[in-house]
Amino acid sequence: MPVILPDPAELNGIEPMSAMANDPVQIGDWLVDPRDDSLTRGVERVKLEPRTMRLLMRLAQTPGTVVSQDELMESVWAGVVVGTASIYQSASQLRKVLGDSDDPPRYIETVARKGYRLVATVGPAVARTAPPAAAVPRGAASSERRVPTWPWVVLASISGLFVWAAVWRFAPPVYGPLEKASIVVLPFIDLTAGRSEQSFCDGLTEETSSWLAQIPTLRVVARTSAFGYRDKEDDIRTIGRELQTSHILRGSLRRSGNTMRITVALIDTRDGENIWSDSYDVEAGDVLRVQEEVARSVAGSLELRITADAERRLAGRRSGSPEAQRLYLIARSHTSRFEGPSNEQAIALYRQALEADPTFALAKIWLAFTISNRRYFTSEPVSSLMKEVEPLLADAARTAPELSDLYVVRGEIANDNRDTEGALKDLRRALELEPNSRSAAGGLAYYFLTNAAPRDAVTYYTIAVGIDPRAFMLHANNCLALAQLAQFEAADAACARARALGPESPVPYSNSSALEAARGRLSEALRWSDSALQRGRDVAPIYGERSTWLLALGLAEDSGRIYQRALATLGPAANRNLALIHGACAAAIERGGMESLHAFLRDSALLESQDPAALFVMANAALMARDTRLANDLIARAQASPLLGTADVASGYQAMHGTSFLLVRAGALSSAGNDVDAAKDLDALARLLAQLGNAGVQTRGFYELQAQLAAMRGQPDAAMSALRRAVELGWTDVWLAEHQPYFDSLRSRADFRELLAAVSKRNAATAASLHARLLAVAGELG
Repeated sequence: MPVILPDPAELNGIEPMSAMANDPVQIGDWLVDPRDDSLTRGVERVKLEPRTMRLLMRLAQTPGTVVSQDELMESVWAGVVVGTASIYQSASQLRKVLGDSDDPPRYIETVARKGYRLVATVGPAVARTAPPAAAVPRGAASSERRVPTWPWVVLASISGLFVWAAVWRFAPPVYGPLEKASIVVLPFIDLTAGRSEQSFCDGLTEETSSWLAQIPTLRVVARTSAFGYRDKEDDIRTIGRELQTSHILRGSLRRSGNTMRITVALIDTRDGENIWSDSYDVEAGDVLRVQEEVARSVAGSLELRITADAERRLAGRRSGSPEAQRLYLIARSHTSRFEGPSNEQAIALYRQALEADPTFALAKIWLAFTISNRRYFTSEPVSSLMKEVEPLLADAARTAPELSDLYVVRGEIANDNRDTEGALKDLRRALELEPNSRSAAGGLAYYFLTNAAPRDAVTYYTIAVGIDPRAFMLHANNCLALAQLAQFEAADAACARARALGPESPVPYSNSSALEAARGRLSEALRWSDSALQRGRDVAPIYGERSTWLLALGLAEDSGRIYQRALATLGPAANRNLALIHGACAAAIERGGMESLHAFLRDSALLESQDPAALFVMANAALMARDTRLANDLIARAQASPLLGTADVASGYQAMHGTSFLLVRAGALSSAGNDVDAAKDLDALARLLAQLGNAGVQTRGFYELQAQLAAMRGQPDAAMSALRRAVELGWTDVWLAEHQPYFDSLRSRADFRELLAAVSKRNAATAASLHARLLAVAGELG
């Protein structure tokens, strides 16, 4: 296999072709100046990449004479072990820059199986004057013109993660907007009878991408976008344009007995030409060698160095057991499906891989990930899963600390486990190790989304989408971040893109519902919620959001019916969803006040809950029912729980949506006569809201909470100003405003009553128009 060595010219600035003159020379119509790597023709001026200039000057040394490929590799690519594909690529670039599209060629001729010959006339340089700066031809690269950059390069100052973008000096003219070598690994085709190896092929595709992603100067399009082209016959150039990638790696696999034939080809998306291809006959378990050889061959063909750091990361991806590697690849395919049954199958396969190789770090990392994923399918709190997860990640950290996968998985779990400091540190480390990592960029985006920093979330979603443009989850969550900034048109576009890319998933429809609710368009919000429920009847958060929208319209009893339907469908998971608990408590209060609330909490066994967040939600309901004693008892239990963290009490994410445990606790303390401690909580809430404002948050919930804070502090004018802004952004929560104690100081104000009356009238009209559809959906859901 080729080994990439440092180029002496790049390391020392020494010209490998010491015999080549550095003086300008006239080649055909072009004045060629190797001193600044420029070509000039009339008013046109083009810059060449240094090695491409060396190729041209080597051919110009012996015009009319065939220069063999071996000679070119020795003189132009001195110190770099590459294949003939590199010569082909550079010659192709030269022809396009020179405008050599004629047949026969006017500049460079390919002599089959021998080499290349310069057929243009070569003579002494013709004196010229500097061309006007504005006269750069369209499509030509120039030192006077800024080459378009990828979105994440624009954001390169963030955390110093993208230094590689700043030092990438040259974009070949034929790349158009592409700034660096980039590649997408299309799904390997299973040619085995009956396609019995499809899961293995999918895992091989994903892990081959992961190996290539270790090369820091190669942008690798992520799995989701690559798999969008499975079983499609799209033109190579079309795929290149859609994914903004310069190269495609295509592969196939055919198994016969215990032998596999794996065939791969590297294709240039700009002209559809094959740059390199090879076939490998291996035992069924010995695919690790193929992945490594493919990665190195691609690097060689694209003239990319595999650094010492990349070598260490590649070593960390290896297993000493072919069988462990095989099982791991199949498991990755099941993990990627993000479905409950597939997740459990992946867990079993990772465990089998570790039985075959107990030291296999990647299997430990992704086993930990799939175990932690149970929180999505069973609503188990991530803290209850850590007993299994933490030892696996600790072992991987000891043996393979250079793997980006480790920090992605550990960071995402830490974020869900409310260890925000640890999560941010790990996710940033993941992106430092692997700038190509969609998982790291997406993990950082999700971190900022859930920690009330929507500007930063949009920044990292932009980066992640650049790596994985067809990943519907990235677009769906970016829609939420944009909505939190009140950038509703951009959010609309992101949600529409998510629905187009993931039409069968409930997530884009659920997020579209949240977007419409953020604008106060609850009729549209419930329409998208209908679509989400059709696709995800076993997903508790969808029922929870539906309950929330109904309560926002004042339909408390309908909100309670959603809870009952969710309980019948989901079982105990319904009692772990805070929005469903909130809606059910409101319905109980609507039926009969304090006594009805007590009966519901008792009969539902919610009073036995040990979840501090659920206890705070019930305490809020107790305050609405004016049961001060119950509210303070529930808060005391929550505060005594080892599961309660500081981040839970002062959650920015909750505050963006108009709720805060700080406010609930202040309300309970104030109702019990403890105004001193209540004031401390209100001060803490004020600081939290100031942070959200600095982060760009512009949600109706944010302004509603500002209004409640001001009302609790005895600042009625400030409260009304904030509440009016919430109404402008679509605030509708009149039912809650009438029942919660936080607005008590405003109830005697005429402008407060008038505002609630106006919003109530609008809500009633919306509710009336929805009634028939609500009944129809209720019937469909049983």
